[in-house]
Amino acid sequence: MPNSDDRIVRAAIHPAIGVARVGNSSAGYFIGPQVIDPPAEPSGFYRDARGALKRQVALFRVYGYNEAGEVVRELTANMDEIRWSVHLANRKAAWYQWVIALDLPEASKIALPMRNADAVGLNARERLVIDGGRREVAGATTGAVPFIGKFEEQPVYLGEISTDAAGRLMVFGGHGVSDSPLGKPVFDSKAPNPFGNADGWFDDIADGPVTAQVRTDGRKIEVEGAWVVTAPPNYAPSIKGIRTLYDLVLEMNVDAGWQDVPTSVSFTNDVYPIFKRLADHQWVNQAFAVQFGHNGVLDFGDPAVIERLGSRPVSTPAEDVNKEFRRIIFNGFRPPVPLDGNQLPWPWLYGDNMSIPASTMPRQNSVVTRIQYEALRRWAAGDFEADWGRFVAPRSIDEVPLPQQPAMLDRAALDFCLADAFHPGCEVTWPIRHLSIYSGPFRIRHGIEVPTDPPADSRLDQATALSARGPLHGQGPGTLTRWMAVPWQADTAWCRSGYDTKYDEFAPTFWPARVPNHVLSEQDYAKAMDQKALAADRLNAFAIRTDWNSPLDAAVPIEQSTQHAMDEMIEIFGSMGLLEERDGLVGDDIVPPRLFVASFGPDIAIGAGRVPRPSRSLKRGPNYISPEAARSAAIAGKGKNK
Repeated sequence: MPNSDDRIVRAAIHPAIGVARVGNSSAGYFIGPQVIDPPAEPSGFYRDARGALKRQVALFRVYGYNEAGEVVRELTANMDEIRWSVHLANRKAAWYQWVIALDLPEASKIALPMRNADAVGLNARERLVIDGGRREVAGATTGAVPFIGKFEEQPVYLGEISTDAAGRLMVFGGHGVSDSPLGKPVFDSKAPNPFGNADGWFDDIADGPVTAQVRTDGRKIEVEGAWVVTAPPNYAPSIKGIRTLYDLVLEMNVDAGWQDVPTSVSFTNDVYPIFKRLADHQWVNQAFAVQFGHNGVLDFGDPAVIERLGSRPVSTPAEDVNKEFRRIIFNGFRPPVPLDGNQLPWPWLYGDNMSIPASTMPRQNSVVTRIQYEALRRWAAGDFEADWGRFVAPRSIDEVPLPQQPAMLDRAALDFCLADAFHPGCEVTWPIRHLSIYSGPFRIRHGIEVPTDPPADSRLDQATALSARGPLHGQGPGTLTRWMAVPWQADTAWCRSGYDTKYDEFAPTFWPARVPNHVLSEQDYAKAMDQKALAADRLNAFAIRTDWNSPLDAAVPIEQSTQHAMDEMIEIFGSMGLLEERDGLVGDDIVPPRLFVASFGPDIAIGAGRVPRPSRSLKRGPNYISPEAARSAAIAGKGKNK
């Protein structure tokens, strides 16, 4: 008879919310982050041999808990019976248009119309829903089981599931295929609300519930379910947003009394990560590079600066030589409830209700969470643990103590997703910040299996959206991602930086931690590393970055530029610049010891003047995957090999 502390009475799936990402590689994939500070992968890791972008797989595990709520062990196919079930769907085309986050005060008088409002009549709305159905796998190292739905009777591949050697669940997203069966434009300037609401279009983004049936020690036990979201690619895999999706949901959990925050403030764990994120943005945005980058105005990566930031406060205020230094930095952050839309304070990120020209509303720009801000306030006042250098971050989930593994998996999945700006966003949008969609910390409340979509003439206003009968409660397949842009490439192609050039041509910016603005190219990296070259030439190569979006832009009439950029992103998204960590120079005045360089795929060439351009002469580059090829690859089980 096992010890009562080792008796498993229930189980839970982790991460509670898993994130898979699309890629145009037919076979290549990698597992998504499982710790919050994973080592950077070697050059070429994220592309296959043809240069196509690999898919990010969401890996789910089951952990067994005892009566006291303590982790006993991970449940695997070696010792236990596990049958996984996943249901993926895409409901974007049958949902309301994106205009603004409906929970903002500015949305109080807005009523969202439906996408594809001309789809009326018998079963017309159902034909817009891509439902991949519920699929199951059990045991170890299973073959691929695909999710294939239909859009207007055209089959669409949404991804697949399989298991690894331990029986853990692997969820693959789609291949980034977006299309219009009737050839409609992706952006029609004459249509109402045309941005991200392309009628007649579909993409292969999806989401849905993850459940499992488990037997351990001969007993069937209850299993707490999870959720999976498939999302666009992460073009800067090692860069985190200033306020991550984990930060946002954690604050909501704390407000609900579901979680506590530590009573003390750690410089290493609570304060410096904010500064590091600002510094890391140097690789994705020119303004951040000048302000926070290597040899910048305030280089948060400089060991001497870190020493001043994290030095132990002294008991006598007059002797605290860094007090004013800390205060000045703290005053640079926009408070969580700002009085106006001042663009000057940090972070230089657009908010949920940005407008052009910039408004003075508080939601014009982003903010840190109240938890982050309080940590910064206490740090500025000298009330923090000067613990720099005491911790060694785990580099893999196997290095994490067993009791801490579930929480680590929950956090790691969301720490590489963005909370800013929900306009509409990168992975998910504004409903994610509402407690009513959750059953517990980080766990999406499972609702009805097949949600009912509204009729074509429906409109959704704020009062209805936020009501007890509104859509922000139990969720079903496809209900988290239905609020996002369709196709996703439209948003990714056109949400950039520096819209108000009178203020700055590089800042504020939309989500550069996922979709970069300005990057160090391979060409300029080589010049900067050449220690035989003139210092001025090396500095110029390192300091002036390449426009990441330039492959999407062309000399077309202004009225066609938006559609052209979106069309290009649909075709060549897999070849857009991907940031990889490279060796720099130790002790060099220009180049830091480690840096990030943008690797472009085969559809894009870097020409003179640091302007990358499409290298193909026709549409459909060598790594383009058609809907038919995506379906064929899934049926053949080709998503199983790295």
